[in-house]
Amino acid sequence: MATPISTAGLFIGVGLGLIGILAAADKKTPSATRGENEDVVLEVTLYDDPMLVKDLLGTDLGGHYMVADVKIDPKFGKQIVIDRDDFVLRTEKDGEHTTPFAPSQILAQDAVLVSHGKGPNAASPGMVLEGPLIVRGGGPPADPGVTAKAPQAGENSPKQEDPLKKLLEDKILPEKKTADAVTGLLYFPMEKQKRKDLELDYGPRETRIRLRFK
Repeated sequence: MATPISTAGLFIGVGLGLIGILAAADKKTPSATRGENEDVVLEVTLYDDPMLVKDLLGTDLGGHYMVADVKIDPKFGKQIVIDRDDFVLRTEKDGEHTTPFAPSQILAQDAVLVSHGKGPNAASPGMVLEGPLIVRGGGPPADPGVTAKAPQAGENSPKQEDPLKKLLEDKILPEKKTADAVTGLLYFPMEKQKRKDLELDYGPRETRIRLRFK
């Protein structure tokens, strides 16, 4: 004999299903676009939200960056020179524009934000730092409760590579001369801009590719 389903249970089930559908609909996804000129085909996927950046890299970079996954494919075997400064991300909202940051610039910016605060997890007004604190350089530890052990005589103290720096360097779009398709990431210091206002420009004025995002 079948067990009757109560009206309340049915409503709860339907409600949970609708919540799941709405949550999936509200989740942002990256925006992919494509453009070309006489020399190259350019394909770009833009990660313009901190959660999207975190899905891509495992860190949201403090919420202060947008990341572009770029593929440059030279036409007809033509050699081109890839220079990251040929890319400019701009917004029509307030005219803000920027070329991409190198990993060292991103890490230096993190250090500046930490140094402006009053504690190990503090930041300048209006800024929010997320993720592990990264302390670079000499001097006393930022956290008074943490004691640094000085190396003993005869002990080796090799400089450890910053894992975030390695991650960003491994994935960044390489700068080189090539006739082959090249892929990599660009890190733009831009935040809190609407996707519809963004434009990515590539190349000199005469052959510039302008990409818009939806």
